[in-house]
Amino acid sequence: MASKISQNCCLNKKKYFAEQYVDNSASAIIAIDIDEQVVIFNQAAEDIMGIPADEILGRPFCELQDRKTGTQDSILLNTLRIGRPYSHVEANIETPLGIMNVMAYTTLVKDESDNVIGGILSIRDVTGQKQLEEKVVKAEKFSVIGELAAGIAHEVRNPLTSIKGFLQLLAQRFHNTDQVQQYINIMLDEIRRINYIISEFLLLARPTVPIKKITGIHGILDEIVLLIEGELYIKNIQLIREYDNSCPAITVDVEQIKQVFLNLVTNAIAAMPDKGRITVKTAYDRFENAVKIYFTDTGIGIDPSHLGSIFDPFFTTKEEGTGLGLTVSYRIIENHSGKIEVHSRTGEGTSFIVTIPVNKQ
Repeated sequence: MASKISQNCCLNKKKYFAEQYVDNSASAIIAIDIDEQVVIFNQAAEDIMGIPADEILGRPFCELQDRKTGTQDSILLNTLRIGRPYSHVEANIETPLGIMNVMAYTTLVKDESDNVIGGILSIRDVTGQKQLEEKVVKAEKFSVIGELAAGIAHEVRNPLTSIKGFLQLLAQRFHNTDQVQQYINIMLDEIRRINYIISEFLLLARPTVPIKKITGIHGILDEIVLLIEGELYIKNIQLIREYDNSCPAITVDVEQIKQVFLNLVTNAIAAMPDKGRITVKTAYDRFENAVKIYFTDTGIGIDPSHLGSIFDPFFTTKEEGTGLGLTVSYRIIENHSGKIEVHSRTGEGTSFIVTIPVNKQ
């Protein structure tokens, strides 16, 4: 009798610990019975799916599919119907907090007679891990570029300097109206362009150490607006400033940050060939203790297939672009311990968000 009581006590403890694990797990756990009714829907599942448990428990799992479609939803039914669990299924799902990268697993539940009585789906958030992997890949790309640039930059520049010098001497023999002089000027312009690309290339390889000082972000933005006012007027583009006056001063290399902002505004202008609107907005994120700067345009947007490559060296969709502007901008912000993100919808516009931490001192 005592042995049976002890056994029941152990079973109760086992059940309690199992319930606690499910309820407090960081992974979303959804279980269905053999009739495909939802029997478990933990707190993490509520958070990820954006659906309260009491709205789905005891109801057919297909109703959840109707609300949230995706790979992570269908594999549970497949597991139950064909009897084969899934492991390491990657998917992107839309949650109340935004797009989330997840890893999904399923398993079959069997009774004492080895009969299948249900299935369990576990969804783990791997968004942070994915972001870290992408950061590592970018760092490796920059490292390769650094080795390449260090090896060839001077080898390319030395002959260019000689060619440029001889062209300038040759140009003195011809009148400005001479066609040969025009050809020489074109060649000199192209040499200047090559030198500019090499300079950008070297900036990626050996970025200049930031010379930081405390400054207000709005003053920097106002200077950028002054620089591009003429182009905005010519292209009939409206620029709106929405400044958060609670933004504290930040410690940055002003010239480098100007380079980033000018590049983002220039890209926004290029994305609107026939008028449009650019909104420059600032906000102080107290949780991150950082200043956020938003550059939003109403342009043509970025093709979804290009979004993952826009910060890659030499990636460009412009005929005359070098594909280094955004890469350099990314590196500069990274050297300021910040981050730069992009959100875009084709035909609707693009938004770049630059986050710069506030000096803790």
